[in-house]
Amino acid sequence: MNFIIRLPRGLRAAAALAGGAVLLAACSSSPATPKPTTVKVRNGGTLTVGLPNAPTALDPTTEGSLVGRIIFANMCLSLFGVNSQMAVVPVLASALPTVTDGGLLYTIHLRGGVKFNDGTPMNANAVKVSLVRDKTFPTSARAAVLKPISSVSVVNNLTVQLHLSTPDSPLTSILAARSGIVMSPTALAREGANFYQDPVCVGPYAFGSRPSLDEVILNRSHYFYGGAPHVQTLIFQAITDPSTCYSDLLSGAISVAGPGCLAPNDYKLLTANAGYKTAQLTSNGYEGMDINVGNGAGWLKPATPANNPLATHSTLREALALTINRQTINSVVFGNSNVVGCGPISPSSVYYTKLPCPTPNVAKATQLVQASGVPTPINLTLMVPTGTLNVEQGEIIATDAKPAGFNITVQPTEFTTALASGQAGTYQMFDIGWSGRVDPDQNITPFYTQGSAFDYTGNGSAAMLHLLAEARATTSVSARKALYFQAEKMMLQQNSIIYLFHLTNQIAYPTSVVGVSFTPDGLLHLGSAGLAAS
Repeated sequence: MNFIIRLPRGLRAAAALAGGAVLLAACSSSPATPKPTTVKVRNGGTLTVGLPNAPTALDPTTEGSLVGRIIFANMCLSLFGVNSQMAVVPVLASALPTVTDGGLLYTIHLRGGVKFNDGTPMNANAVKVSLVRDKTFPTSARAAVLKPISSVSVVNNLTVQLHLSTPDSPLTSILAARSGIVMSPTALAREGANFYQDPVCVGPYAFGSRPSLDEVILNRSHYFYGGAPHVQTLIFQAITDPSTCYSDLLSGAISVAGPGCLAPNDYKLLTANAGYKTAQLTSNGYEGMDINVGNGAGWLKPATPANNPLATHSTLREALALTINRQTINSVVFGNSNVVGCGPISPSSVYYTKLPCPTPNVAKATQLVQASGVPTPINLTLMVPTGTLNVEQGEIIATDAKPAGFNITVQPTEFTTALASGQAGTYQMFDIGWSGRVDPDQNITPFYTQGSAFDYTGNGSAAMLHLLAEARATTSVSARKALYFQAEKMMLQQNSIIYLFHLTNQIAYPTSVVGVSFTPDGLLHLGSAGLAAS
């Protein structure tokens, strides 16, 4: 399972929680308040969290993975967050924004007395510095979604105003993710472009070190407004092999198996084990296959045709889509734990409209391939992040496509390298997911907008982007729902992203670990977690 922020997750109000002892945080980026318990928690100790991939550079302005979001949720809080009902709530802000001037002015009031993990104050100027950096940093992954903000002004020490060039209904939810993370101006001035080497934000834990690509170490914060956490050291460890994640959890080598770390069959075994707590939440994002159509020169350059037969023949993309059996992949690889779908909007969203997914039809696919005039077999490479489940999924796709005339080579690639290749456009097909956001705009627009760090395909049509812009400009749920449905039907015709299903996030940990919070956006919040005292 491979989510970037591009893996990630949503939930109906009646979320399925196995084990019942997992806490849902009041908001996605704030510390959870544990339910009353007689269990005594030890002061100190270490928790190690297994994650399916390594994050990219730990800079909120540029980072783009679910695993990065999970780490940030514990050391870099946002202005807003998401609660257990998937509503946006204040975190570093003291209230939701006041929106005036026809949607063109957002006034945000901040919590008082908050300090960064370097001891300097978090204030309105810090918010301005962070947002301006997100908008202007040369390789910012946030700039595209913050484009409607024309300027930021400081009203007083705890009040900031955002001036918009056009109304933008998803903006508050955008500020509930990495775009809303407030960074220490002192650290930014000191580190500059190397901020990722020693990131300083507000959170229950502070960055400690990154001994290797696969390991990130956080330490208890001495400045957190919510109080010091029980745990002294929090370690995030990348484990790309699900069976290793399972054995490490059983042996105690890791304390928590995070989203995507376990294979579904192993998770099922843990649900029946009284020594473990488990939880699963259906993703608000998706798993899909990106096809490089117009990203031949990379995301920072104008759209350029890719060196890819699927780029020059749209009927070949249609043919490939007709060979894919979503049900088979879900059954064989994921034990039917996912929700099959062929669009970016999850059934957990109020904006969801059921799309009729194409039925596998190898005969028609073969006809389309032959009609294209492209000699067969058509040799293609499918890049998948390293991991046994990812490779297995890719092999099924390759096997099912072969009778139609496609010869697909599955290429396992280290996760951060794969993401870099997606941005650079040095790939043909990429099996990748998206962790999901509350507002559907953030599950669609960044992936079809030229100049966005997540536009790996380079194939957003003007007609579809017009529909998405209309949806951003209105607050009417019914109007936005209708516009998104029109856009999704265009996506089904274009096939630059072939959507497969909405993944289920699953976590597990021993009963000796308490206070873990798991929210519907797929994030783990460990500010209140600890080890039960013996």
